[in-house]
Amino acid sequence: MFHNIPTRKRAVATAVAAMVAIAPTLGAASPLSNDPLRLVIPFGPGGGSDITARVLSATAPEFCGPRIDVVSMSGAAGLEAVNFVRNAEPNGHTLLVTDYGPIVTSGYVDDVDWSHDDWQPVMNFTEWLPTVYTRPDHPIQTIEDWVAAAEADPGSITFGHASPLGIVHLPLVLFESATGLENIHVPTSGGGETRSLIMGGHIDLGMTLPASIASEVAAGELTALGVFAAERSAALPDTPTFREAGYDVVLPAWLMIIATSDVPAETVEFLQDCFMEALASPTAVAMSNRVNAGIEPMNSEDSTVLYQATVESIGNILRDIGEID
Repeated sequence: MFHNIPTRKRAVATAVAAMVAIAPTLGAASPLSNDPLRLVIPFGPGGGSDITARVLSATAPEFCGPRIDVVSMSGAAGLEAVNFVRNAEPNGHTLLVTDYGPIVTSGYVDDVDWSHDDWQPVMNFTEWLPTVYTRPDHPIQTIEDWVAAAEADPGSITFGHASPLGIVHLPLVLFESATGLENIHVPTSGGGETRSLIMGGHIDLGMTLPASIASEVAAGELTALGVFAAERSAALPDTPTFREAGYDVVLPAWLMIIATSDVPAETVEFLQDCFMEALASPTAVAMSNRVNAGIEPMNSEDSTVLYQATVESIGNILRDIGEID
């Protein structure tokens, strides 16, 4: 069950060229005030979104000017954060950092007063590969173990994830649809809470992103079972894909910085430029490598193409599984 969620890799060359081209523009007058920038995350602290955003918040003030704060708002399945950004003054100081779940999926399945066209990407951080994991002393240690246990005792395995029908839930839904397996879904506030529940022995399995668990996997504190992607994750090179195990469920995603559509174009361009220059700095590259964030920034134009294609693709998936008409 392969779904054609567009990937960012084909736009890397364009993004690199853009990073070279932006240098002359950074001397232009800033459209920002001295007030802090807020990167608002629709998940709890400690997950991949939080980790990645903090690389930018630590390095971008030198290039952008104002201080940058990372704010987690996991309420209402992420819609608290989305609506907070939507209702903020459109001056570029309040931005959403999210995967497709709280904005693309919610735009289809939730009662919201905005549409997908009310948003514009500023920059894409990276491509993300949803990963299933558990603790090393759990009886389930492989994809095959999970399938066997679920077949032997349907509905007995607890599975934690944030963002209903988002990046760490929708792959599970597709996998269950393809295999007929049943699991007990346990919603969480984000990757940090999911990880705590697993490590504390409160749930069996969880879904997260490689950056969130790579260090624990390397230390033997967690076991990664499999990745819902066409290729293995560079952060978890020893973890097989579900396709390798015989299950053709492939659903990568992205992590973007998104502004409302009424933020002026010159402000979005300035933010794109200073963010991308910051992330190309040696400090940011070192931080990204240290936390396995895998940051490969993509400019606003290419991110917009990716966003719009994802809106179409997620809509098709939701129709296929009967979530929308």
